[in-house]
Order: sequence, then C-alpha cells, then structure tokens
Amino acid sequence: MTATRLLALVTILIACAGAGWVDLNEAGKKAYARGDYAGAEHLFRQAVAAAPAEAEVHYHHAVALTHLHRYADAMAAYERALSLGPSAAVAAAARYGLRSVEPLTRLRAAPPAAAAAEPPPRRPAPLTADSVALRRHGNNWFADVTLNDDHRSTFLVDTGAAVCAITPQLAEALGLVPDSDEPPVLIRGVTGSTWGRRVTIPSIRVGGTEARDVAAVIVPLPGMQGILGNSFLARYIATLDPARAVLTLQRR
Repeated sequence: MTATRLLALVTILIACAGAGWVDLNEAGKKAYARGDYAGAEHLFRQAVAAAPAEAEVHYHHAVALTHLHRYADAMAAYERALSLGPSAAVAAAARYGLRSVEPLTRLRAAPPAAAAAEPPPRRPAPLTADSVALRRHGNNWFADVTLNDDHRSTFLVDTGAAVCAITPQLAEALGLVPDSDEPPVLIRGVTGSTWGRRVTIPSIRVGGTEARDVAAVIVPLPGMQGILGNSFLARYIATLDPARAVLTLQRR
C-alpha cells in the first residue's frame, strides 16, 4: 500500500470514528461526487453496518459497488434495499439498478473456457454495430450520443441512474418543454436530492443503437451535458468493458 493510499485510509477511519449512519451516508455521498467510488463504498458499508434497516444506505452502497464492477455484491445490495420497503423513488431506482447488473452478474459467473496453452497476443476486436467507444475521465466513462437525429452531445454512462438526465441548456437546444401542468419530481441521487422536470426525448442514439421516446429529467448537471441512465440502458443488455473502453448494447 502506498503512503498516499495509507494516508487516505487513515483519514477515512478517523472521520468515521464515532460517526452515526447519517454522517457516514453524507460522507459517502461526498466521496462519490468526487469520483472516489472505493472510498464511497467503504463509507456506505459502514453506514449499512450502523443502520441495517435503512433502505437508502443499502441503495447507495449498491450504486458504489456497481461503479466498482462488483456486480454480484451490488445485486445483493439492491435486493436488500428493495426488501426494506423503501420510498417509491428509491424503490424505482433500485429496481432499475438491479435490472442493469443482473446480466453482468451472469457474465461474471460464467466459468472461463479451459485452454491448453497461453493464447498469443492479439489486437482488440473491432467495434461492432451494437458497441460504442467510451472516453474515461477519472473514474467515469463518457459516451458520444446523438439526440433527435441531429444533435450530438456527450453523456456520462451511469448504470446507477434510474433515468436519463439532461441540463436545462440542452433541453432548450432540443426544444423540449416540460408540461406546465405536471409538478416537478424529486430526484434522489448519491450526491443528494434536487427537483427536476420530466420530459420525453424522442430519440437517443448511441453508436448504431437507437431508442425512441426515452424518459428523462431536466436537472442542473455541473460539468456535464447529460447522463445516460437506465431509462435507456435497461432496454438492453449493457456491458461495459473497461479494458477495451467499450460499451456494448444488445437487445433483450
């Protein structure tokens, strides 16, 4: 363990000493917002231990585990959150998260084929019609998307987000206006809660894969244009290959 990692761990342990689950949950949300998913997972795990009957911390723990690609653990945490009778918003987000990690868990569980000898090195497989190249920024992955056939943007790929999200500026550019008769909705995320307005994006295309009439919310997204969440991703078997920096979307 490097001195930097050891110092970070000591800092977390000191911060956690004597902290209640609410403080641990808030500290985890701050770590998640910084892109420190390992630190967030540690803090949410402590919050779960302090308040095992709180559905929200199990959900937050599941989201952090998803970002760490610990899909089996994430699935168990989503299921635990759902078993505790969460609010409608947390329940919907947990169900979306569960659907997104289930196929990934099955892929991870498949036994590797036996090999008689070490295979020779080979070039990465080329992109297919159902895959798209990603760009990494810190611990986050971003994909180029095309909205309504002609507007190009860059979205954060977030398997823990219940729905897609776009900024007010992007909504205006797309000509999307929320129904004035429909009340705002409370959007609950790991980093906190905010109010958003529901809209439907007529078309989102990622690589060669297009989805029509995608539910989304309009919310401020500092430093981002949009989030590719489960109102798009859950329509497919979504597989993120970090080694190749590729997202593959196969129809269910």
